[in-house]
Parts: sequence; structure tokens; C-alpha cells
Amino acid sequence: MNEFYQKVAYIGLRNTDGSYLLNVPLYVKVSETNKNGMTDMQEELIHRISDIMMRRYEKQIGAHIANLKKGVKYNAKI
Repeated sequence: MNEFYQKVAYIGLRNTDGSYLLNVPLYVKVSETNKNGMTDMQEELIHRISDIMMRRYEKQIGAHIANLKKGVKYNAKI
């Protein structure tokens, strides 16, 4: 069975001489991944964000088309 780890943060560690070792990645073991190599939570989050962005873009495109029909130039706010 393969073990999978997810990077969750970067931390600083102290060397034996007292100096700091910065930007050390911190990983947690992920117990279950799906066929895409992600956890179910990661995949759900990607789908939620994609859904929100698609609705936003549909609204912007709809407004742009409506303004084109009216002859108004439209500058999308990004």
C-alpha cells in the first residue's frame, strides 16, 4: 500500500548551533486518496470553487452580450 503525504505549511526549525533553518515543508499523512491522487475533501473543494467561478463568468458573459446588443462597450471587472 502506498503512503501519501500532503504539504500543509512551511515551518522554521532551529539548527543545533541555534540558527534557524527556514522554509522547511511540513507534511501530513493522507490516509485515503481517490483515483485522481487527491483526498475527497480536496476534490470537493476544487468542484465548489469551479462551480462558483463558472456562475460568475456566466453572469459576466451574459451582461457583456446584453450590452453588446444595446451597443454599449463593456469592460469586465476582474
